[in-house]
Amino acid sequence: MKLNKIKISGIFNLKDVEISLDDLSALIAPNNYGKSNVLRAIDFGVFFMEASLKRKLSLMRNRSLIPINTALEGTPFSFELEGEFSNGEKTFSFVYGYSFEWWKTSKDDGARIIGEYLRMKSDDDLKFRSYINREDTNVAYYLASPTGRCSKQLLVDNNILALNKLANFDDLFYIDSIRQLNRLDVREIGTLQHPDSLFNMIAPDDDVNELSLDYPRESKVGYYLNSLKKLAPNKYELLKDVVTGLLVTIEDFEPVQIDLRKDVEEEETKDLPFRLPETFYDVRVKERYNNQYTSISRISSGSKKIFFILTLVIAAEINKIPLLLLEELENSVHPRLLQNLLTAIVQLAGDTKVLITSHSPYLIKYLEPTKMKFGIPTELGVADFRSLKPNKVAKVLKNASAEEVSVGEYMFEMLLDMDCNDELINEYFK
Repeated sequence: MKLNKIKISGIFNLKDVEISLDDLSALIAPNNYGKSNVLRAIDFGVFFMEASLKRKLSLMRNRSLIPINTALEGTPFSFELEGEFSNGEKTFSFVYGYSFEWWKTSKDDGARIIGEYLRMKSDDDLKFRSYINREDTNVAYYLASPTGRCSKQLLVDNNILALNKLANFDDLFYIDSIRQLNRLDVREIGTLQHPDSLFNMIAPDDDVNELSLDYPRESKVGYYLNSLKKLAPNKYELLKDVVTGLLVTIEDFEPVQIDLRKDVEEEETKDLPFRLPETFYDVRVKERYNNQYTSISRISSGSKKIFFILTLVIAAEINKIPLLLLEELENSVHPRLLQNLLTAIVQLAGDTKVLITSHSPYLIKYLEPTKMKFGIPTELGVADFRSLKPNKVAKVLKNASAEEVSVGEYMFEMLLDMDCNDELINEYFK
């Protein structure tokens, strides 16, 4: 599956936010504007799609998510995805969306799904066709046959999506598309304020008794690298080439597995129904100026962060995760490394698209103008992200050169100096 566009409204300070996705896209804005809210809203919107009935009800009652901005009070949450997927024979473009009312304490109501739709078209179709249409809380309509209309009634509770219920209809002719949407997975890499904790020598959970290439949790990167080396050696060598090329003081690294039973006599042949792993993992690193390998815990925080991010990017690509959300990439990373790091991320991500947030002027000069959205000041405190007009790119470059500052510095100065009614907003942004 590929995701091409996401629309979000009615959560935090977000109203009618639309994000087009490229191989690498960016949201650029000063602090406390709404960049992180966009990432959290995307993660929430996808998680809601797969959540259980009970969990959905809890999510619609979550007071930390309900918008309290005066311009958004009472606004339902809405979430829309545009993308494409293949069933092996054809490629389909799709638009899927849903909306729900937040819990309303004054009326003791709300917390119910109020709308849902799925439209698709194959490469052979001239226009989109409706597959799910829901404009009522408890009734939806779906397309039951290839030659019919979207008119088959489906009774649904107010805390379940028709998408979830149709996943049980094994004979549905587009069941593969329905199940792909139900399995949609998006991952987020946060600001990583404490990178020293990312490579703890911990044992995997008790339910993990084998090697696995599943996308790892943060604290299991050493375990994942060990699995990657043994199960996907070509991917492991690619990762090693990229890491050592980017972090030039690192000559080599090797994941190691430490069996706590190794030095204790134990009858390995004993037939046990379950044997505790009791295995710890580390990554040994050889730095150019050291005379021996050391634990990865000894390298710098910035190097740990780069190592960690690149490992999760390749994990996302292996697991065919369509979108990776990356917050404030520049934290703990030297500005001169940013360009090479961005190149490395795109190289390792493959078909996985990456959306990053940043408040750094340095990052701007390494990204294509058409792949960035800038946070524009508003009177009501509602996030407003806009793209730079293509015909204004040359003017920005010229103005930055005339003022002898970088493009990033020029753009941030312009954003910070703007007021809500500034004519420059409409002149430069769309």
